[in-house]
Amino acid sequence: MKKMLLLVGLFLGILTCATAQNRDEEKRDYIEVYGTAVMEVVPDEIYVKIVLRDKEQRSKTELEQQEKKLFAVLQKAGIDVKKDLSVRSMSGNRYKLKSGPLKMKKEYILLVHDVKTLDRVFAGLEVMGGVDAEIDRVDHSQMEKFRRDIKVDAIKVAKEKAEALAAAIGQYIGAAIYIGEERWGGFAGQFSNVAMNAMRGEEPGIDFEKIALQGTIQVRFKLLAR
Repeated sequence: MKKMLLLVGLFLGILTCATAQNRDEEKRDYIEVYGTAVMEVVPDEIYVKIVLRDKEQRSKTELEQQEKKLFAVLQKAGIDVKKDLSVRSMSGNRYKLKSGPLKMKKEYILLVHDVKTLDRVFAGLEVMGGVDAEIDRVDHSQMEKFRRDIKVDAIKVAKEKAEALAAAIGQYIGAAIYIGEERWGGFAGQFSNVAMNAMRGEEPGIDFEKIALQGTIQVRFKLLAR
């Protein structure tokens, strides 16, 4: 009985070692590569921060008048105020003295889709006066699609690289056994001097820099002998 148990144990030990060896060989039997893809897109969403202040510190009536002027300026520039203008915040501070004035501030975010419209907006705000405005950020309406496209392109690059490397040693690749998103990066487009030129009444001629997107994918392919 003891002899039989010893033989069974020896057999199981050999089987375990063989299985472990096969697994180790499988782990080594692949090629791992990284594929990187880059894309540049012109932003079609330009967010402008606009701030109105009650500079005379009399009452909120002045702020309301400024707001009406702002709406008129934006509409003249071709802006759909109801759709593309929103209030980010509104604040007011009352002084301790009963006779003290009420100082109000209202901040808006305006969405502009192209530089020509942006030029008209800033030119109108310059004429209006008493307004603080600056570019808040830029984006693109199809950003999620671009990200998916970059990942697909990165996988294709990885496959081409793996095929070339495998061919160099007389082998070829099989199915992918692992796909991982290694790195993803995006560099927001920087707005140029367009807005400043418009504020100074100069001719605009510089566009936004493109948004640079980059994605890297890690892929492992089965490595097969010819």
